[in-house]
Amino acid sequence: MNSSIEIAEAVKLADKLIARTHEGRLQWEVAGITDLWGATAFTTTLEGNLKATVSIVKPEQDTQIAFSLIEFDPRRYERIARPGDEPSNPDKDVLSVSVEKDPSFGYDTANERNLARLLIDLYGLARRSALKIDGSVEKALTYLDRIAV
Repeated sequence: MNSSIEIAEAVKLADKLIARTHEGRLQWEVAGITDLWGATAFTTTLEGNLKATVSIVKPEQDTQIAFSLIEFDPRRYERIARPGDEPSNPDKDVLSVSVEKDPSFGYDTANERNLARLLIDLYGLARRSALKIDGSVEKALTYLDRIAV
């Protein structure tokens, strides 16, 4: 269950992430899966040690979308971990929310509805950025323009 404070913070963050992604100032990448076309989670790094992730919670149902902000120690990722290594500074969940895309009984608050809309938009933008879809579409349009003449 998300608190109203978490929802409000997530709305602000999602709105800014959408704007920065539109401006081309943020690049997203596929998170946690090697099959690019089956990707359901996308992440971007902010300020060197903050990572934002937007994902579909249960891809087979595609009903719930999640957003998280994690603070991590970048030094942990600079070397190869050895067996038995304990993380000296584990990742810290700063914010983690999830909302249904279209709940059957509606949203509890207008802010929750707004968050769902923003996360759906953010997910789409993050997916397009990570999979370089805009470049592929542009190539296809250019090709079609050339053969139409």
